[in-house]
Amino acid sequence: MANTRMLKPFLLTSALTFAACATAENHEATTDLDRAIEVLQQRTGAQVQVEVNEAGTTRVVNTTPGFPVRAGASTPAASATQFLADHHAAFKLAAGEAASFVVTSVDVEPKLGVSHVTLQRMHDGIPVFQGSIQVLLDAHNNVVRATADELFRIGTLTNKLTLSPAEAARVAADKYGLALALGGGKLEGRATVFDAPNLLDPAKVEPQIFQVALGDDRVAYQVLLSWIDDSKEQQYQLALVDAQSGELLYDTTLVNTLTGRVFNAAVVPRVNDTTDRRVVVSFDGNPAASPSGWVNTTRRTQGNNVVACTDINRDNVCGATETQPTANAAGSFDFPYSPTADAAGFRSAAVANAFFYANDFHDRTYVLGFNEASRNFQLSNFGRGGAQNDPVNVDAQDGSGTNNANFATPPDGSRPRMQMFLFTIRNGTALRQDGDFDGSVVYHEYAHGLSNRLVGGGSTTCLRGLQSGGMGEGWGDFLGSSFRNDPVVGAYVTGNTAVGIRRASMAASPFTYNDVRNGTLNGVHAVGELWAATLWDIRNVVGAATIEQLVVQGMKNTPCNPTILQARDGLVSADATINGGANRCTIFRAFAGRQMGTGASSPNHNSTTTIVLSTAVPAGC
Repeated sequence: MANTRMLKPFLLTSALTFAACATAENHEATTDLDRAIEVLQQRTGAQVQVEVNEAGTTRVVNTTPGFPVRAGASTPAASATQFLADHHAAFKLAAGEAASFVVTSVDVEPKLGVSHVTLQRMHDGIPVFQGSIQVLLDAHNNVVRATADELFRIGTLTNKLTLSPAEAARVAADKYGLALALGGGKLEGRATVFDAPNLLDPAKVEPQIFQVALGDDRVAYQVLLSWIDDSKEQQYQLALVDAQSGELLYDTTLVNTLTGRVFNAAVVPRVNDTTDRRVVVSFDGNPAASPSGWVNTTRRTQGNNVVACTDINRDNVCGATETQPTANAAGSFDFPYSPTADAAGFRSAAVANAFFYANDFHDRTYVLGFNEASRNFQLSNFGRGGAQNDPVNVDAQDGSGTNNANFATPPDGSRPRMQMFLFTIRNGTALRQDGDFDGSVVYHEYAHGLSNRLVGGGSTTCLRGLQSGGMGEGWGDFLGSSFRNDPVVGAYVTGNTAVGIRRASMAASPFTYNDVRNGTLNGVHAVGELWAATLWDIRNVVGAATIEQLVVQGMKNTPCNPTILQARDGLVSADATINGGANRCTIFRAFAGRQMGTGASSPNHNSTTTIVLSTAVPAGC
């Protein structure tokens, strides 16, 4: 349990019980920390919150937006270093300990206006294992946040560095039953690297300081070994070997590859399937979008982006009677499924499939611009901005309804919920289909979260009118179809491969803006068909990648409670900034073809009869 200590000049509050306060020593340490925070705030004008763990170790120093720790230098690296030197007491470090940290990485992101600096702790010139501080700075090099590893006090080392790097590598290899024929070692910085014929990559051996227990600090060798084992699986191990005795102090695998047997964007369930067509795909995710992967250490269908579980009981609780499957011994979410039996009998497969689709949508849209700073859905934001602690809760086979699905989108930092239902449209209650297997349905629902978090600055209340709400539906239809390269939404759950759950396929939609004006399209789902079909028209010309990028960026340019025409202009603005306006005429031609050209107008997002139609395009198009 972490303890959050918040000071707003200069009132101390404690959000969680601080278990370490039981002893006088810890009480004194806590008092020292409080004093350090007060000094930090007085000197810098910052408003600071500090999180400590049960042991009283500072893990996070955070600032209130608008009240950062003012820059101590003109570069990110120098400012981060000065911050630690000036305020080392906030991390319970002595001045000499703070001086031992060195800058090991600087990541400047000018488009976002932030920088990330990593400070690595050293002891007698040797890196301390898991002993770094990560500092987030704004565009002016003010410190916004600092996160720390376990910064324990290092005493006198209880051993000496007497083994050679080659001897340490052999100790680790013996532990894994691996025979090593090491070549001559060569230095790469602090590390010694050895070639060996049976390794995938050279063995890498580097000294580290490792705390075995309080008062037992040792110099060790960190050994990295990678190879293919007898079952043809890749192994990648990290071991820490006592640099004097050769004792194995620590080891862990660096391979965390998970798979699942699912329907994906390329292989979709068909109406007349009689055999299982699912495929085994990776559950690792895109590391750029999901640095910690899709699955956490529980190896269940939960991770940084999504928590998926059945909700048969309709109580929004993943309780003891619900299903949240665990990966098998081979690391795969591979569970039975049959298209010729009632879907309720395949709960684990359903949860795994919904988990896959939701994570896939997260990663796809992250690359398109729905990231932490844009209020996406993640448990941890990795210091990249935005409010965290809001992964998507996915309720598979939710018992609260049938023949539908929904997505509740609260503001950034609060957890959304997707409810997926069974469908009885095709065969009644005897042989139900499951929306969890239909990517167009899951993608559509997640897209509600996307549009609600992006349009109008993320208030999540900006898509409530006929046209604005219609676009909320249309964005979901379009992205759900574009990601799968199929213009029909819900073909599997309805059994209708021609139009699915809508009136027409996007590829053959007859609707125009006049159908909104005359009431033919008289609800948000109906209006959404017009919006989705227009986007599909553009996709046919510019391609999926370009229009998907413009759709996400266009949402950011769209005001609260927009008309279709205002969202059209959001697309145009996105194209102007990203592509220099290369697709401007294509966009306008598509809208003009559906009577939403340059001369069209609509007083507000609920307008119908007052809509003015136009087939005009800009001059030069």
